[in-house]
Amino acid sequence: MRSREHAYRETSDRVLRFLGGRYSLFYKVSAERDGLHVHPLGWKIAGEDEDHWISADATLPSFDPAPLLADCHASESRCVTRCEAGDWIIAFAIGEPLAAQWLLEVHCGECPPPEMLQAVALFLDCFRNQQLQWAYANLDTLTHLLNRKTFEENFDQLIDQAARAQFECQRPIGPQELARPCWLGVIDIDHFKRVNDTYGHLFGDEVLLRIADLMRHNFRASDKLFRFGGEEFVVMIYHADDTFVGRIFDRFRRAVEAHQFPQIGQVTCSIGYTRIDPSRLPAELLGRADEALYFSKDNGRNLTSDYEDLVRRGLLKSHDGAAADHQAEADIFFD
Repeated sequence: MRSREHAYRETSDRVLRFLGGRYSLFYKVSAERDGLHVHPLGWKIAGEDEDHWISADATLPSFDPAPLLADCHASESRCVTRCEAGDWIIAFAIGEPLAAQWLLEVHCGECPPPEMLQAVALFLDCFRNQQLQWAYANLDTLTHLLNRKTFEENFDQLIDQAARAQFECQRPIGPQELARPCWLGVIDIDHFKRVNDTYGHLFGDEVLLRIADLMRHNFRASDKLFRFGGEEFVVMIYHADDTFVGRIFDRFRRAVEAHQFPQIGQVTCSIGYTRIDPSRLPAELLGRADEALYFSKDNGRNLTSDYEDLVRRGLLKSHDGAAADHQAEADIFFD
């Protein structure tokens, strides 16, 4: 099945073309403990071959979607139209009433007729059914993060993006965001067995759910978040500067440390990450992130460690050329 990002792009483009719109914006809607939230996924401008989905959440504003969703579901055509300074804005809520999962907003020069809006609503129902099938096959059933089975395919994409970043770095001109490196991080909840043994698995599951929510809040929509099982999580970060990526991971670590978990109180996590070198084997890259994680755990926990920085400071020994040593340990990721 195609990737979720491809489905977003194709759906947005088809609706934009069908309605003759100027541009479209696509949002993810999530129901969280403090209410509904929207997470911008990207946008498409009519007539342009390139759409914009990388780091889109850093560019588009967030807003409270509840009133808009209510208006959409009250409408016979399951959408809302309004005109602002000659610009017609058509918003579609995708999903069941009170449980919409996406918002698609299309800006047009004139208001499309009702029959066209109803046709789009039916098309978006097909999109939603496709996404439900995708989620069943690719998401962890508890946290709704990506599952371990999807890791290998996404890892190949990460390697491709890292290779492209190296190529863009050598060009005098080009999109700067694509010239930034890619990263792989491993996150492990500290003393999670103690949580389960002391408070029971129900509270342990609540910790995992809240960790997943914190991941969605603290990483970008363009980054890939995985639950590997148990208390272990993996993050793929696309196109982030060397000086910034450590702050991204550490922001998440501090968010976990500051969060109050029901009954338990404070929970912490340890993190290790490495820069993606496309010339390295997947097993070696996973081994590097894992070594940085274990450095964090061996040095007091609740710590974020960068593999390359640890090697530069002589705190870890580089294993260049010894990727085979990691293969047996890393094979489990690719079962």
